[in-house]
Amino acid sequence: MPVIGHAFSLPSSNPQAGQQPSLCEVLLWIAGDTFHWLHNGHHRYPPAPGEESFTDMNIRHLRQFVGDRVKVFQFTKDQEHQNGADWEMWIHNRTHGVGLRIQAKKASKQRRYLFDHRVGKQNVYQCDLLVQNALTVRCVPVYLPHNHWDWEHGGEEEAAQAGLLCGHVAADGSHHGCTLLSAYRVQSEVGRKAGGRNVRHAALWAESLPWNRVLCDRRDADAPSSRSSSEILTGVFTAVKELTRVGRGLSPTYSAGSTPGDSSQEDAAYAHTPDVDDVDDALATLGSDPPRLPPHVLQLLQAHEAEPPAPPVPTVATVLVDVSDDRMQMPPSWFEGCVRHR
Repeated sequence: MPVIGHAFSLPSSNPQAGQQPSLCEVLLWIAGDTFHWLHNGHHRYPPAPGEESFTDMNIRHLRQFVGDRVKVFQFTKDQEHQNGADWEMWIHNRTHGVGLRIQAKKASKQRRYLFDHRVGKQNVYQCDLLVQNALTVRCVPVYLPHNHWDWEHGGEEEAAQAGLLCGHVAADGSHHGCTLLSAYRVQSEVGRKAGGRNVRHAALWAESLPWNRVLCDRRDADAPSSRSSSEILTGVFTAVKELTRVGRGLSPTYSAGSTPGDSSQEDAAYAHTPDVDDVDDALATLGSDPPRLPPHVLQLLQAHEAEPPAPPVPTVATVLVDVSDDRMQMPPSWFEGCVRHR
């Protein structure tokens, strides 16, 4: 059996049988491809690709392998330089959903990231601008580190024990090629620089979580071959919510039972975010259930990919992943190639 991310076998689909790979399978494959592509670029066939190349390929693979469940709207390249995000991703059922405002960060050969990057004429930290713009479009701000090594323990192990992550991983550890990290956690580390301290890169990547395990649309390999859109959204929403809570310092560890707002604001660790009056707005989209889709996403659902309406906040691309019940066509053996490990 080929191992995703090692043999580079593509996620399989059988249109004649009405079967498509799951979102988790596709994200796992993309992570493996990123993992080995970046490792080879740093150690065997330099130079390593840039963040824009990874983003373009990630979006292309999502469009290609998840079929008509995905709509992709790409905007002008110059718009990205005006904000803190590479792209926006929504997992939805056409009425409710979870939105991520995503900034890619490529790991250097020495396993460092440019988290303290400054952007724009105001010369503000990219992480601050990412948070600000995510709040504007009712998204969760996250970093998407691209990595070229495997690790154990840390936040991933805690989140898995709390039931927040699926068990779909690659035997060679290449599922760590694409991980998610709360932008609030990055803010707290960048804020340390004001006191003359360094950004702790190892602490950040140890707390990041493989994106397929967070955004999995089938968390239990022993469950029936299909899950309702409500179950999928609830699982993704719960994992993303706790990722944000930990990033805000509102939860010392991952816990499936915790909810936003059960800690005081003084417990949060975050840097100053310009033009955001109420930091409680950061968790406004993470109540007890997946929120309703904002107007700009509803507009995109009705729009043609070649003629999208202008986004409320500039971005390179917006990816809409539809998990509605009548769109989910899960093959019984969808997890072929997804190997349980550890």
